[in-house]
Amino acid sequence: MVRPRSPSAPRSWAVVALAIVLANARAGPTETIGDPRPLDPWQAGRPLAIEVRDGRSTFDIPASPPGSRTLVIVSALSTARGPFTIRLVARPSVETNPIRLAPEGPARLPRLDGPRPGPVPAPVAGLPPPLRTFHLMVGGGDVGLASNYRAVEGRLKAVGQRLQVYVDARDGDAVAPETLRDLVETFDERVFPDAAVRFGPAVDVDRDGRFTVLMSSSLARLAGGNAGVDGFVRGADLDLRLGAPFGNRCDMMYLSTALKAGPHLRTVVAHEYTHAVNFSRKALAGPLGAEEEGWLDEALAHLVEDEHGFSRSNLDYRVSAFLSRPERYRLVVEDYYASGLFRSHGNRGATYLFLRWCVDRQGPGLVDALIRSERRGIANLETATGSTFADLFRRWTVALYLSGLDPATSPDGAYRSIDPRGEFEDWILAGPRASSVTPGGPDDCWSAEGTSAHYALVSGSATGSVSVEVIGPPEARLQVTAVPLPVGLGRPELAVRPSTGPDGEVRVRAEVAESDGSPVRLGALAWESLVPPVDARLAGSRRGGLDMLGIASAFGTSALPAHGLLRSRPIRLAGVRGGDDPIVFKAVGTDAKGRRVAAWAVVSPSSKPDMPASEDVDGP
Repeated sequence: MVRPRSPSAPRSWAVVALAIVLANARAGPTETIGDPRPLDPWQAGRPLAIEVRDGRSTFDIPASPPGSRTLVIVSALSTARGPFTIRLVARPSVETNPIRLAPEGPARLPRLDGPRPGPVPAPVAGLPPPLRTFHLMVGGGDVGLASNYRAVEGRLKAVGQRLQVYVDARDGDAVAPETLRDLVETFDERVFPDAAVRFGPAVDVDRDGRFTVLMSSSLARLAGGNAGVDGFVRGADLDLRLGAPFGNRCDMMYLSTALKAGPHLRTVVAHEYTHAVNFSRKALAGPLGAEEEGWLDEALAHLVEDEHGFSRSNLDYRVSAFLSRPERYRLVVEDYYASGLFRSHGNRGATYLFLRWCVDRQGPGLVDALIRSERRGIANLETATGSTFADLFRRWTVALYLSGLDPATSPDGAYRSIDPRGEFEDWILAGPRASSVTPGGPDDCWSAEGTSAHYALVSGSATGSVSVEVIGPPEARLQVTAVPLPVGLGRPELAVRPSTGPDGEVRVRAEVAESDGSPVRLGALAWESLVPPVDARLAGSRRGGLDMLGIASAFGTSALPAHGLLRSRPIRLAGVRGGDDPIVFKAVGTDAKGRRVAAWAVVSPSSKPDMPASEDVDGP
């Protein structure tokens, strides 16, 4: 998780080797030398990088068969926070002007070098002290304010070859013996050996021969009781320049006493130890003395936990949150804590999905190179991959939408390790949510964060071509990509009407319509909080769904005919109460050719009871 920065510590992007090119990711020239016949750049599934000048981009989508749609991805590449107000306008047209393509970024050879880890010190003998005092930051706000810290007496509860575990004396015997055993075994046998070989261990700043864990129930009540976390690492603790209470001068991590033995505990341990290792490589051993930027540091920790394969319980809800509203979440955030994004889960979903795609293209050696490198942030990634951030970002945003769209084919540049349109643990994904734009209809307007992307599906025009204009402030550094989608792709549309029953729980009636003449077989209807709660343990408390059998029960069938409409009986949303934050719904299915399609809706539950008790369909 995010670590609050040291009060005085300094602050200071894959993807392909040159031989690997994301075919169709860039449009080629519009004509070939010696051949007078123009080449048609508008081919289904072929991304086109559209030119942007002074915050404005215009292009014409040529006349296409009925039901055709073009995916337009508008990204704000500025690393500034924003928000930036952006507008997409689509109008019917009778002419088609040649498209102006954006220039390609320079490509260089990837550099996967970096100092190799040295020899690993031998385990130490003997026992650590039975009692040790730590200072834990429990208040929110200024990390340099001594009153935000509390002294904690830690009692030694477990010792391994490479790890020692202290538990907050106020928590008594809250940590079960099996949890302590799992913690020590996971660290000694899995996490430490892997890190030591690949990156080198965290620096043993207190020279006691072991890494330290402090477990405390206070982690459920951080930031003045407003945030609960499973674990974290503070670079300030590894900084010998900082004394109590601002740092513990100890190589350590903090874990919540709420953690139990099992895959999630192991995942958290792998994640947090990676933070300690990364801080050691950059801030302590690197010549710049600056820790890795927060977004890339978190992405690397998530990739390492992913490679261990314990679970994806630290990722699933974050990935789903990002895909539900991609324009809301910044990718590049140098310091989450200073930016007020300490517990913004969608940002973390973005970092994981981005670096996961980079590693799928480059290989696992990219993670090793990024951690061992002396560089940081975008410069670190660009050097390691040989590609510009802008090029990586464009290819990634395309891959997010096209990956898994047609399971029968895998477009060049698609994800290899995950499916953005499949199940992620037990969370239903549906790719990134996109708006629908009809030529001559309302403009598509949104507020974008820096380094975020917005997806729009622009319908064809019965009169011929479509003229598209994208307008935003020049400082947003707009990037526009157009991708013609396959003809005949199923197009379900979802409408949800919420009501609050006498028991205070929310019930909804859903309608699913098909508008483009292709039958769709619905496979799932899922819902969750549009913005996950700050406390990660509550992320699944207001989510649920219906599988295909549940859909058949609620709608009478799971088969949505071409141009058809299905209406559900009342569906009870277990755990959702009137007045709760907005809920996002997604209906996913397959069209006649087996391609995965989705429809979205967002509703705000009313706090006023307005539905009589009736026979409901329950969502789990």
